[in-house]
Amino acid sequence: MSTAFDEDFERLFGEEPPPEEPPGEGVSENPTQVRLAALRAALVDTAGLDHLPDPVPLIEGVLFRDSLAWIYGKPGSGKSFVGIDWAGCVANGLPWAGVHEVSKGRVLYLVAEGTSGIRKRVRAWERHTGIPMHDVTFLPIAVQLLHGTDRGALGLLVQEMRPALIVIDTQARCTVGANENDNGEMGQVVAAADQLREASGACVLLIHHSGRNGENMRGASAFDGAATSIIKVTKSEEYVEVQCDKQKDVEDFDAVFLKMQPVLESCVLINRTASPVEENQLSRTEQRLLDVMHEVFPNESVSRARLVEVSELASSTVYRSVAKLERLGYLVKTGSETRPTWRLSTATASTSGGDAA
Repeated sequence: MSTAFDEDFERLFGEEPPPEEPPGEGVSENPTQVRLAALRAALVDTAGLDHLPDPVPLIEGVLFRDSLAWIYGKPGSGKSFVGIDWAGCVANGLPWAGVHEVSKGRVLYLVAEGTSGIRKRVRAWERHTGIPMHDVTFLPIAVQLLHGTDRGALGLLVQEMRPALIVIDTQARCTVGANENDNGEMGQVVAAADQLREASGACVLLIHHSGRNGENMRGASAFDGAATSIIKVTKSEEYVEVQCDKQKDVEDFDAVFLKMQPVLESCVLINRTASPVEENQLSRTEQRLLDVMHEVFPNESVSRARLVEVSELASSTVYRSVAKLERLGYLVKTGSETRPTWRLSTATASTSGGDAA
């Protein structure tokens, strides 16, 4: 006989309530009863909260094991270069950007976009670091996360491999046909990524595109609540900035500044200690040298030895400062390779000449 409880259960959960287990019959094979037993086992009281594990870093302050993460940016922003860099660092236990410690582990990299360029990027990274990516396994197939067979097969694969990091590059190519603006469909993408996480205990990193304004991730907001980490990549000329949009359980990490450097037939990201704006600011000694050029040599070329003499700065300081002032466009190199000299650039002389007077 159906009861009010039975009717409510079927309405809410789409199935009849599980039959109660007869005493002494052993463990039920009913999936709902099995799940119920697991939920009961997971219950904790206030004291039990102290025994819940803290997030386990994969890349210190950036990515964490057993989590979902998104990295996004405009096309050409360098986000896939960051993904490859992270993959190589995790596979080899190398600190990332020189300051973020890394926990070593296997990496599965789904190359669903840009398969023709992945070899060049990896070879450039290996040449730059001098280390092969032995523990990175590449899957150059656009596995469809919303296709039951694809999703199930990929889940079994990661269960076998047990990677520490799974990179999906890009989300759009692995969710073909899905409506990115529909929270329901994007919730299914989150669920699929979560199944991979549960099967492996890995950090599942999805590389995604930004919206038209370039300020936020493209599509629905379903990812925001599900993500442990959301990271934005922007690029200006050869400079790349990696900044934290969200960390669920830890403090946001400070922005990381990188620079694209050509290697072989591709590029790698090299570490920088400051943003382009900060780097372009002149130190006292550099400003002192520039003032000397304006005051003493406004219209002529001069050697470094002469600048040492007039500025009364150490020769090593003058050599470093001249190199930076040349790189930033304040000075122009003249003379010959054996006897180099420097003069004020036209732009610097025209904009700053009044101050020198």
